[in-house]
Amino acid sequence: MNVQLNNLEDSRVEFVIKVDRKEFDDAIHMSFKKNVSKYNVPGFRKGKIPFKIFEQMVGIEVLYNDAANVVIDKTYKNAIEDNKIEVVDYPNIEIINCKLGEDFEYKAIVYVKPEVVLGEYKGLGVEEVTYDVSDSDIDQELQNLREQNARIVLKDGAIEEGDIAIIDFKGFVDNKPFDGGEAKDYTLVIGSKSFIDTFEDQLVGKSKGDNVDVNVVFPNDYGVDSLKGKEAKFEVAIKDVKVKELEELNDDFAKNYSEFTTLDELRNSIKEKKNKENENKQKYEFENSVIEKVCNNAKVDIPEPMIQSEIDRLIHDFENKVKYQGTTLDQYCKYYGIELEDIRNNFRDRASKQVLSNLVIEKISKEENILSNKDDIEAKALELAKMYSQDENKINSIKESLLATYNDSLERDVIMSKTIEFLVNHNKKKSN
Repeated sequence: MNVQLNNLEDSRVEFVIKVDRKEFDDAIHMSFKKNVSKYNVPGFRKGKIPFKIFEQMVGIEVLYNDAANVVIDKTYKNAIEDNKIEVVDYPNIEIINCKLGEDFEYKAIVYVKPEVVLGEYKGLGVEEVTYDVSDSDIDQELQNLREQNARIVLKDGAIEEGDIAIIDFKGFVDNKPFDGGEAKDYTLVIGSKSFIDTFEDQLVGKSKGDNVDVNVVFPNDYGVDSLKGKEAKFEVAIKDVKVKELEELNDDFAKNYSEFTTLDELRNSIKEKKNKENENKQKYEFENSVIEKVCNNAKVDIPEPMIQSEIDRLIHDFENKVKYQGTTLDQYCKYYGIELEDIRNNFRDRASKQVLSNLVIEKISKEENILSNKDDIEAKALELAKMYSQDENKINSIKESLLATYNDSLERDVIMSKTIEFLVNHNKKKSN
């Protein structure tokens, strides 16, 4: 096999590969044995046609495609391994010569992992933003806790903002009912903006037993095409009005709804939790700021297939997210009146940044000789195993399974984490 390698623009390479005619002839004979039973030749039983007769009566050309695929699969793989090329897409193959008794020759053009030219990546003096926990932050957490544990009680009198209305409703467009426009015993929090337009506002001041005609206009970006921009009337029957009854904030509240015995202890616990959240937020934002500056200083021409592959990954994650919420990606698109391509386009900028940061971080890890070891990889596998299960009896088996199946991926994750830590430590703004 003879391989000529040419570098092209846009992070592509071209292989011109010539394969000895004997290897190609052998591939044709293998294809003949595999496929001969598919052909009928008068005077011969199926599968018993001699090669020469097959060549004369059927034509050896019918075997070229199959034989070429066999040879290409083997030689292309050898070519990229021998030349230590990291491809990022499937090759575009063009056959140059494909005949029995002659050298087989073809051309393969493929996108490869691009060269990364690093700029400054140490001593950038990135400023770290810090977040303090205020009394109002703690008060808001306590208010949330009161809301979560509120008693829902019946209310006499008119509906106010924040009340809960139990309603039956039926909607009409052009005096005709429409799909999805009717419900009974629906629980609606007034002011939640969960209904369109001024629907909730028109219930304020009404009371249990009232029947109300609510007039609204569907927004132009509504998820159902037939309702976009349409005027609608809803016949609403108010069956009950309820209100949240919040408990007083005192030591008894702390005893009833937390592990603490005093309100001060509960406040201190909330402050500790918020401080931890802020530390994680600061760490995440600082890491991102450092990576962004380092990437801005680098030069790299990202091949389009790498961006599309990352978009595919983001789409897959998004699809799992909407499934968890009880719907499908198709249903999501129909509801919001968008196409899958719109979602892909929205993910493009995020995907490009992620690919860029991965490439730059990988390059820095090689420049700085940042490596992983067995203990690092096992620790990472154990960390993931604990995320999958809380059962101590299962954690070790999950860890071993991860090590057996995803060892290379775990190693990359460890090296990336170490490299990010390196960048953080070398780019903090020095105190005066």
